[in-house]
Amino acid sequence: MKSKLLIVEDEPIVALDLQQEVEQLGCEVVALAESADEALVAAEICRPDLALMDVRIVGSMDGIQTARLLRTAYDVPVIFLTSYSDESTISRAVKEMPYGYLTKPFKSRELKASLRVALHKAQLDANDRAAHRELAATVGSAAVGLLSVSPDGIVKFMNRAAETLAGVAADQSRDNPLNEVLQLSDSLARPVTALIPTKDCDALEEFGWTLKRPDGETILVDLSIAPMTDGAGQVAGYVMTLRDAAERLRFTALEETLEQGNCFDTAPMGMVQLDADGHVVRVNKALERESGVSAENLVGRSLTGLSMDPDPRIGKQFMNKLLKGTTTVAASPATTN
Repeated sequence: MKSKLLIVEDEPIVALDLQQEVEQLGCEVVALAESADEALVAAEICRPDLALMDVRIVGSMDGIQTARLLRTAYDVPVIFLTSYSDESTISRAVKEMPYGYLTKPFKSRELKASLRVALHKAQLDANDRAAHRELAATVGSAAVGLLSVSPDGIVKFMNRAAETLAGVAADQSRDNPLNEVLQLSDSLARPVTALIPTKDCDALEEFGWTLKRPDGETILVDLSIAPMTDGAGQVAGYVMTLRDAAERLRFTALEETLEQGNCFDTAPMGMVQLDADGHVVRVNKALERESGVSAENLVGRSLTGLSMDPDPRIGKQFMNKLLKGTTTVAASPATTN
C-alpha cells in the first residue's frame, strides 16, 4: 500500500511540482492544502501518514502552528519544507518534533531520503500508539482497581475499577498524593498516612483495610503496592492494586462452609444437626447407616415428632441414640430478626 501524503503549500505551482515529484517516488498525495484550515479538514477526511509542510502559508496560522495541530489532533507527523533557515525559525520548528527539515531548494535524492526515514519512523510510532491504546484499554477495563504512583507518592493513573472503588474520578485524582486520594484505615482502625513502601520493604500487601469514600461510605478493601523499576534497576514508581474485600470474604466463607460440611458428612460417628427450635437440619451418612433411616425421613422434623413416630427405627432406636449420647448433636446458632 502506498504511503499517503498531505502537501501544505500556498503556492499552487510549487505544490503541483512537489506532488509530481512525490508521486514519482511511489507515494500517494491525498490532498493539497494552502492554509491551516484546509490542512485540518484534509487530515480529518484523508488521514494521511505524513504531511509536507511549508513554514510560510496563508491564513491566521503559519506552518509551524499547523504542524502542532496536525500532530496533537490527528497524530500526523510533518517534514518542514522551507526557504527559511534562520535560527529563530528552526528553533520554533524543532519544538513541534518534525520528522525532517528541508531547506529549499532541495534535491530529489534529499527528499527521497527524508521521506523514507520519516515514513519508517511514522509507521513505528503508529504501531507504538496502537500498542499503547490496546494496553490502556486492557488496563482500563480490568476488574481489579489499578493505580500507578510516582516515586514520591503522586497518583499518575487510575483505571475505571479504581475510580469505582475509591468513589473519585481519575482526572480529580491525577497529580494528587496517594494518601489524599485513598482515605484508608488499617485492620485496627488506625488511619494510614504512609502508603509508599520504605527502602527496606520491596512491596506492601494488606487485607481487610477500611476505605472511606468522599460520600462517607466505607468499604473493606485488599490492596498491594509493588515497585516498578527502570532499565537501571532504579524505582521509577509504584503500581497499586485495589480490590473489594467482600469477594474474598465471600469466597473464604464458602470454603469454610464446604470444609465444615465435608467434615460433617464424612465423620465416622453418627451426627445430627438441630436448629434453635429443635428441628433436624441435617444428618450425616454414618447416622443413616447406623439407624437405617434415610435423611429425608428425619430432616425438618422436631424431636417431639420423631419420638412419637410409629416406625421403631425412628421413635425408639434413633431417639435412644440421641438420649444416650451415642450420636453427636450439633446445634445451629439462633437467628435474630
